[in-house]
Amino acid sequence: MRARVVSTLALALVAASGVWAFSGLALRTDPTEFVPESDDAELAAIAREVTDSELARTSIVSIGPTDDAHLAASLARSVGDALRSNEAIAWVRTGPPEDAQSAFYELYFPRRLSFVAGSVEEARALTTDEGLGARVRDLRAQLTGPTAMLVRRIAPEDPLLAFPSIFRAFQGDPSEPGDRGTALDVIDGVFVATEAQARGGREAHWGVVMLASRGTTFRAEAQEPILAAIDEAFTRARDEAGGPAADVVLEQAGVARFAVRTERALRSDTSRISIVSSLAIVVLFLVLFRGVRFLLLGAIPLGVGTVMSVVACRLAFGSVHAITLAFGSSLLGVGIDFISHYVNQQVLEPRESPEATMAHLRPGLLLGALTTIAGLAGLGLSSFPGMRELALFASVGVGASLAATIWLVPPFMPAHVVPTRAHLALARSQGWLFEQLRARPLVASLLPIAALLVCAIGLPQLSFVDDLRRMNEVDPILAAEDARVRSRVAQGEAGRFVMAIGDTDEAALRADDRASVALEAARASGEIVRFRSIASFLRSAETQREIDAVFRGDATLPPRLDAILEREGFVPALFQPFRDQLAGPAPPPLDPETLRASSIGPLVQPFRVEVTDRGGARRVAYLTFVEGVRDADALTRRLAPLEGVRYFDQARYLEGAYRTFRERAFSLVLGGVIVVFLMCLARYRSVVLGFAAVAPAILATLTSLALVPLLGQEANLMHLVACLLVLSMGEDYAVFLLEERDAVTGPATTLASIVVACATTVLSFGLLAMSAHPALRALGFVTSVGVGLAFVFSPLALVLGARRGAGRKQADPPRAS
Repeated sequence: MRARVVSTLALALVAASGVWAFSGLALRTDPTEFVPESDDAELAAIAREVTDSELARTSIVSIGPTDDAHLAASLARSVGDALRSNEAIAWVRTGPPEDAQSAFYELYFPRRLSFVAGSVEEARALTTDEGLGARVRDLRAQLTGPTAMLVRRIAPEDPLLAFPSIFRAFQGDPSEPGDRGTALDVIDGVFVATEAQARGGREAHWGVVMLASRGTTFRAEAQEPILAAIDEAFTRARDEAGGPAADVVLEQAGVARFAVRTERALRSDTSRISIVSSLAIVVLFLVLFRGVRFLLLGAIPLGVGTVMSVVACRLAFGSVHAITLAFGSSLLGVGIDFISHYVNQQVLEPRESPEATMAHLRPGLLLGALTTIAGLAGLGLSSFPGMRELALFASVGVGASLAATIWLVPPFMPAHVVPTRAHLALARSQGWLFEQLRARPLVASLLPIAALLVCAIGLPQLSFVDDLRRMNEVDPILAAEDARVRSRVAQGEAGRFVMAIGDTDEAALRADDRASVALEAARASGEIVRFRSIASFLRSAETQREIDAVFRGDATLPPRLDAILEREGFVPALFQPFRDQLAGPAPPPLDPETLRASSIGPLVQPFRVEVTDRGGARRVAYLTFVEGVRDADALTRRLAPLEGVRYFDQARYLEGAYRTFRERAFSLVLGGVIVVFLMCLARYRSVVLGFAAVAPAILATLTSLALVPLLGQEANLMHLVACLLVLSMGEDYAVFLLEERDAVTGPATTLASIVVACATTVLSFGLLAMSAHPALRALGFVTSVGVGLAFVFSPLALVLGARRGAGRKQADPPRAS
């Protein structure tokens, strides 16, 4: 009674911990947590910063298509106005700030000579007679064009039309080389994207709304209300507009929708696996052990293991990743290994008391659990933040399940139980099969021979794919829509950008100046189609001064310009204000603080991020978004000599990082085998028995991995992680058999225990293999097949570890009532 009271109090404490652990449990879906930390710490830091930056939290909404640009603008304005009151949204932009033109004029007109050219070389080319002549001829042409009024007003101070050229660069001129025929205009104060050659040869207009969420992109609870609010605002705006807007649709771009879709799939998988696994375990226990009592006893280790795993992750990480929880759900089958082995022994071969039975089994259970934990803990040595969480979850779960089995279950275990007919039939059939195999060694040898043949054929064909996109199911419809929206607003390709890094803003901008020159050359040579850089808005103070000095420091410029103006039919005296400004002092360079404080500051915010280096110091990085990369290798070679400049392709970076980790993961698997062998060697003090304990699991692991290419599948990192799980879990079966190798009754009872343990594990991971998530499918397939094979090969442990007395005739188990 005292033991039952203690167990009840312990279970109550676990239950209270579970209430805390699962109340408000936040599931993370950030995919970067399952990205290995690169040896390039700076590149990895920038990748993480960009992933969780405002840029990643930004979504683009486009509404159209329509022939009426004013209708597109009206719909976008209505949607934007409806979203501004949403507290989950940090900001909403439907157009430039109201004072954007005046702010732009105040910032750039006095500094127009510093921004009229992209480099000192370009500025010098502009000040040649040929360059000046081209500018003056352009001036004459624009005086008769649609912007004539503005040109007449600024021409006396700006005959080179420096300010209009800066404004066009700021907007993104569709006439620039490399543009794909789209433009983002401002209609009625609202951003409108225009697609040429659409809708039967006519222009199609899309109203554009940009917004950013306050919460992280990778949490569905933060993003789902925003997505619902966008749909609701669009529906209301379309209904209010009536007939003309009947055919318009809503299209979006951004990470949020992909993250929400992934989390929904993972939640669905988690619920399905948990429910089906639980029901299967319930049915199995009811059929074999009859009555609710054993079912409740079996639930104790499972419940304790799950609760303590979640508690550990919440204490260590504050929340749980969705993949970790989905994987943890599959541990329902693993955690039941210990309790099923105990129940089988107590029912079929009871000692004088349940405590005595547990004392007999304790060494084998401890060894099995420790070897499992040793294999799972190996994941904690990986460079994946997510894998380290998964290792903690699994290790704590297995350890807690074992502790519950050893100390909390025995006080409630009945001392005498009459086995059911199904239970007896299972034990007798396993005993009979073992005797048949032992009596026919040639037939028994066919199993390992067949496995070795599969390994010989399959393993040489094994090839690993390190592309993360192959491990993540992306909805092709959403991906196509995302690409269409980005093309309308010239946002570039997601995951591709050039980084200019420095200890200060000025140092980073100097690097960005160098990068911009190189990217112009790359575009001219066809390596990229286009790029969008901070250089259109801001350059280093050093570059601004140098470009300005090209104009002010050339004493021959005023007379040469006067001659060209006169030759083109202008009166040079009208441009005296420009000559006066050339003779005066240069304005102070535009600095980042001044630009960010202005009303156009938010427009340049996505270009700047801050990162932390290995020493904890904060560094500045300016991003240039590239589009249409045709030769990534050539682009990388072009940028390589530039100090502080890096080209980042997320897909290539992740592929390289995964490849590096995969190569290191082989050492983890080998290390897991060695650790498990050493633990078995310490237990049995025999090299032969130590080898017998690990050989079936090793053979099962290699065979399951060899089946991957034979079934036409591509291998990835998760298949390798699954091998570690098979080694750590499949070894338990051989250990259980070796612990009972001298039993008078033979291995029938232990084999029955292994059948139950294997069935629940294979069921759990088999369900995982049917997940919609490719990574979970890979993990589930190899693990379920490997564990199943580990059971099939487990009798080899008795063959390899046979010694005098191990082959005694099997006694009959107790009879059923």
